[in-house]
Amino acid sequence: MKALGLLIVLAGCFGGGDAQFPRVCTSDGALDSKECCPVPPGFTEPCGGPGRGHCADTPDPTVEDPAWKNINAYKVDDRRHWPTVFFNRTCECEGNFSGYDCTRCVWGHRGPNCETKQRPAARRNIRNISTEEKDKFQHYFDRAKNTTSDFVFALEFKENIRGSEDFVNVSVYDFFVAVHYYASRETMPPYSTGICGDEDDCYLDLAHRGAGFPTWHRAYLLEVERALQEVNGDPDWTLPYWDWAVAEKHQCDICTNEYVGANDKNGNLDSGSVFASWRTICEHLPPFYNATHRNHTRPCDVTNATGRLKRNPGHVDTVTYGESLTRLPLPTEVDFALRFPLYDTPPYNDISNCSFRNLMEGYADTTTGKYRGEITYANGTRVPEAFTLHNHVHIYMNGTMSNVPTAPNDPAFFLHHCNVDRLLETWIRRHGHADMFKPSTELGYDYQDLHGEGTSGGESDMGECSTPRPWSWGVWLGFGSAVFFCSFGILSVLEMCLFQNEASLGYTPLLR
Repeated sequence: MKALGLLIVLAGCFGGGDAQFPRVCTSDGALDSKECCPVPPGFTEPCGGPGRGHCADTPDPTVEDPAWKNINAYKVDDRRHWPTVFFNRTCECEGNFSGYDCTRCVWGHRGPNCETKQRPAARRNIRNISTEEKDKFQHYFDRAKNTTSDFVFALEFKENIRGSEDFVNVSVYDFFVAVHYYASRETMPPYSTGICGDEDDCYLDLAHRGAGFPTWHRAYLLEVERALQEVNGDPDWTLPYWDWAVAEKHQCDICTNEYVGANDKNGNLDSGSVFASWRTICEHLPPFYNATHRNHTRPCDVTNATGRLKRNPGHVDTVTYGESLTRLPLPTEVDFALRFPLYDTPPYNDISNCSFRNLMEGYADTTTGKYRGEITYANGTRVPEAFTLHNHVHIYMNGTMSNVPTAPNDPAFFLHHCNVDRLLETWIRRHGHADMFKPSTELGYDYQDLHGEGTSGGESDMGECSTPRPWSWGVWLGFGSAVFFCSFGILSVLEMCLFQNEASLGYTPLLR
């Protein structure tokens, strides 16, 4: 099965089933017909016609779990059968075409007919780029913040939508902020594909705390990068990365006006920064669960600014987080995580032990390899929960970045996650997993350098974890967990496109 387009790529996979739609599909006629099959500019047939795409029934891959039947939040959540809750016919793209109207190319291809294999472009260390390139980075982001997207957001849930008047414009940049917001655990209704106690202690997270974390964000970055290229008319531009493990004095060496903006002691950005005037969206809102179930109000209003960027790196509450969070993660911690050849382990969430994914995401201790929750000893001594690597950086930044659902409001988020993706690529190549995961070069990009490039990564210290076989059942079950979320219809149509040989997992992706 070929592409169902960006309608599913961004709205479905990225978990924003309540709010993001191609503008052309939000006319009263399209909403009434439940069909999103636009005729692209310059064409005469929906989805471009034979050889490019055609209008087709949209499969509903949702797997209903009996455990959900009495959970009211699930019943009123528009994501429950996305996108068929709104559209049951969408564009099915052919060949290397993609997009909601089949006018784009799949990642890694270019040309008028998407026939040209793209030469991988290098994502570079932001500390090594020229002054001109740093200015370009700032202005490219700022232009995206001030350019209207082709996608719109809904101001109401499905049952309250009256028609096209309930959809509003959003900037290209804020579109991606909102996508991440709807995909994060803190905004999810309390139901999951796992074993739950009651509604208040089980959650579904599309982008975090599970097997999909690295690949969901890889797909997210690819779409952000493409959007920035299009807005700025520069198809060869790439997102830079911030190698925080080697930052000067283990502090934020990009927190200056030369990069993402300096800040004062109260966390306010310096007026000389391009980003000082930026306003955030969707911050400090009640959990999304409240909106769908307890209060049944409205989705996040993306037109309503909720504040300004805040950042005060290193000045976190050490009682809550511990002294280590006053500095950035160390190279030795990255080295430790990269030694683990096993992608993920049961139960494939934030308490997984001896898992590369959980170490990289930051819920496992980078000395033991195992999950460590908060510990209070009999004498009252308290050891904070382990927040390492990815999570460590978010908390260390102490501001907008520290609220994970809306962290992309801060452009530093993308520099951080490019580095996380770089470490994923290092792991894929180091442990020979390119026959399972698609290397970045197949997706049209590479990195200036990888972590510890030229080293074998064969150190034996894996803390309290024994060295597993690289292709043990834990790897396959980790993928299986991601596949199940795919079948639920909201996480990883897009994520699975980053795997090789999806058919071997018993799953055919909706997007290629």
